[in-house]
Amino acid sequence: MNTDTNDERRTDVTGTFVTHRSTEQGDETVWHLTIDTGSEHRSVFLAPARSDVRFDLLTGREYAFSGVRVCTPAAAETVDDADCPSCGGDLREWTAVDDYPAVRAALPEFDVEDEFYVVDTATTFDAPDDERSYPVDDWRSWRTTTPPGVVCLDCDREFDSREFRLPTGEAHPTDTVEDHSVAAPESIGLATGGANDASNFRENVANGYTPRPDSLAPEGLFHDYRFPTRGDTDAAGMFVPTSSQSVSTNPVTGDEERYVAVGLDSSLPVSEFERPPLDLVAVLDVSGSMQSGFDEYYYDETGTRREVPAEERSAETKLEAAAESLCALTGHLAPNDRFGVVLYNGDAHVAKPLGRVDETDLAAIRGHIRDVQAGGGTDMSAGFDAARDLLADAPADEDRERRIVFTTDAMPNTGLTGSAALTDLVADAADGGVHTTFVGMGIDANAELTSDLSAVRGANHYFVHSSAEFERRLGEEFDYFVSPLAFDLSVDVDADDHAVAGVYGSPNADPEAGRAIHVETLFPSPTADGESRGGVVLVRLDPVAPVADDAEVRLHASWTERDGTEDETTVTAPLRGAGHDDDGVRKAVALARYARTLRAWADRVRGHDADEPVDDWRSREGQRASRRSRHERGSVPLRVSADDAATFEVLASYLREERDAVDDPSLSRELDVLEVLQAAVRGAEARR
Repeated sequence: MNTDTNDERRTDVTGTFVTHRSTEQGDETVWHLTIDTGSEHRSVFLAPARSDVRFDLLTGREYAFSGVRVCTPAAAETVDDADCPSCGGDLREWTAVDDYPAVRAALPEFDVEDEFYVVDTATTFDAPDDERSYPVDDWRSWRTTTPPGVVCLDCDREFDSREFRLPTGEAHPTDTVEDHSVAAPESIGLATGGANDASNFRENVANGYTPRPDSLAPEGLFHDYRFPTRGDTDAAGMFVPTSSQSVSTNPVTGDEERYVAVGLDSSLPVSEFERPPLDLVAVLDVSGSMQSGFDEYYYDETGTRREVPAEERSAETKLEAAAESLCALTGHLAPNDRFGVVLYNGDAHVAKPLGRVDETDLAAIRGHIRDVQAGGGTDMSAGFDAARDLLADAPADEDRERRIVFTTDAMPNTGLTGSAALTDLVADAADGGVHTTFVGMGIDANAELTSDLSAVRGANHYFVHSSAEFERRLGEEFDYFVSPLAFDLSVDVDADDHAVAGVYGSPNADPEAGRAIHVETLFPSPTADGESRGGVVLVRLDPVAPVADDAEVRLHASWTERDGTEDETTVTAPLRGAGHDDDGVRKAVALARYARTLRAWADRVRGHDADEPVDDWRSREGQRASRRSRHERGSVPLRVSADDAATFEVLASYLREERDAVDDPSLSRELDVLEVLQAAVRGAEARR
């Protein structure tokens, strides 16, 4: 009896055992059985994962195999006009045997040219004198999606149609990701943990909402831009702090301001950077809120849930984008990495135990991830605990990075829901050597909670608004955001006649608080042409006395490297007069002023919506509003006053000047935000 379920053909085979042989393929053993079915001899291979199969078969005895995989030798023809998006190699059509690389490699040794069968973990095998049946891999048996379409002849990576395409009009990742192997800079850059972008802020504005202030974290904004590495220092070390200064007038306030930029540089050559082996558990939020689009609904100021008209919604749901993002992530794993998957809503489920990548059917796993459906509540703590338990059960190896990639819209409504309790959970795991990357899904993702969680040692976060966006980011940054290099960076800034008035670019800093820099984690940062993403923390200094001619600024830095080595250094420079030491500090100052202004506006508009009680009379039509969690904050429409608009016009003029002065066209994305805000005022005036 043959079965054919979405291109995964299986059949039952009964025949007389003739003989068997084995071969070693790398560190795996493949067994080849010859079975006489009565009309012909058929080849049956045992996939390496079936180490539980016994070989007490007797020649001439009949045996039954139920649900063997029907395979043919891999085609040799290459696919025209297409290259591997990972390594640029030739591609060929996928066949079922590609799910079993060791079996595929053994075919020439046994001269197999015709159709054959593979006994895998989805097959039951009745052996003589043994009544047991062998276990089924549930995830593989649930596969209902189309298998991969092509396989790379060089790196053996598999790609299906969804992994191989980008939305119309967008370039292929191999065209957009910078090639650091050509003209690579001498050393890597460094960047802080915490926020790794400011896209959530921009997306909220673009969709007509006032963002949460925390979605414009200065370190996330800095990470969206490139800054020079190394400077003019000859110092050597994993971390090499540098210093540059800026003294200029803030166009919004009219005040003269002095800034010191602390450059987060390194002398580690790019050619010597290699990420450690990974034990990685992907945690996927499958709660009901993930089934909505990125902008399908919002809560108004009264706590009532409001639906966005269908024609204005994004086509991709948060769960679809999260699933595609995790599928793309699997393509960046190395054979000796270990990978597991946890699903959670109101409960948690270990969907895939932690196992070596080269022993995992990643094509099947990607299919299962795409098949997941959303529903139920959101217990982030349950999902996190299940992932940490998986990593705790893995063999101890201090040379491996143990990391959880936690994909969520951060709206917990059961289990632990308090920010402090959840942060303690992540911090306790970090103390045990388990670090976390948070991937926030959707414009309604809770930026405040995500910022708190990612300020922990070894943690960072991204906001994602499409799977294609995350795939592009992965291509450039995967090896970097999973590889913390240094911890517990403290920088004491001591300037003659000045006091620290604010710190920008450290995830633990209040931008307006006067205190020294403390950074939990430094990650390597992608570099090109002597510049890296992020790589700067900005300190604003206020004068407390007249500045002497010989006044200096001193930076004393101490940190702990990944291997536990403690180090420290001091950098001293004279205080400069008006102007900028370089374009890097000038750009950082412009971005910090932009962030300060827009965060203040967002905070003023949103007020304290999380703390104010709901007016029951006004909200009773939306009964679901009373059940939303503290993390499902009201989505506030854009509100820009005439005074705000005037401020934004001044800020936009300043940013245009700075964009041209530092020759960085990418600053135009912030000008686009300011244009939308000013247009909101013009639209409101036109309606009056």
